[in-house]
Amino acid sequence: MIIQNVLNNNAVVARHQQREVIVVERGIGFRAKKDAKMAFRDSMKVYVPEDQAKLKIATATIASLPSAYLDLAAGIIQEAEKRLQTTFNSYLLIELADHVHFAVQRLHEKIVLHNKLLWEIQVAYTQEYEMGEWALHQIAAQLHEQLPEDEAGFIALKFVSNDLNHQQTVNSLAFTQTLASLTKIIFYNLGLDMNVKTPDYQRLVIHLKFFLQRMYAAAPSPLSLKMENYDYVLLKHLQQDYARAYHCMEDVDRFMQQKLAIAIPKNEQIYLTMHIARLAKSLTE
Repeated sequence: MIIQNVLNNNAVVARHQQREVIVVERGIGFRAKKDAKMAFRDSMKVYVPEDQAKLKIATATIASLPSAYLDLAAGIIQEAEKRLQTTFNSYLLIELADHVHFAVQRLHEKIVLHNKLLWEIQVAYTQEYEMGEWALHQIAAQLHEQLPEDEAGFIALKFVSNDLNHQQTVNSLAFTQTLASLTKIIFYNLGLDMNVKTPDYQRLVIHLKFFLQRMYAAAPSPLSLKMENYDYVLLKHLQQDYARAYHCMEDVDRFMQQKLAIAIPKNEQIYLTMHIARLAKSLTE
């Protein structure tokens, strides 16, 4: 492999077998130089982007993250693959690092995101949840940040949704068109320029991608929506303090119902509103 670009102390872009890949390993970027050769090691975590656009998204996200988060995520994934005896989508490395970073930010801002599906996750995905708990211990040990138990459930779902042995198939054209429509709705509502591809914009698109996968895979029934258990207090807080982001989410919900006959569950509404608010805040700082 030939180093093309150093992202931080723990990540580099390299050329391997005529393709550009992102390689993560503790200290790999320290004193690394462009065009230097390096041999592949089992301790390396390699992300192979599908195209240049995905490479740009990944490098932008990594560049915005403290290197400790990538090193942490790589260790968690390596252990999870071993314990769960599976292989994850290589993008999970970046997604998990970004998720933990976002969770720590919320912790510092005293924003609590309750996981109302925690019990169901513990029952339905016992092994993944146990790995989520193990991940929280690693976060506490390495970052000295004590995340709430809810995050073990969120991390468990990351393992489930990125498990290559259990992939959902969705019509790619319809999926891409819907993803583009949702992105346009959000940017129009916030008065943002879609040509400005900030890391927070990339994170929003990635969140929308996995959000749509969940909606397509298991569209909620009217009965399940009626009986849904969600954090009413947090939802009211978002409606009042992040009204613009919440109204934007409502437009997304209307689009989903009109075009796809899918209503967004309250728990998904909460998380989507927080991502929209995060994007809006990042572009005003």
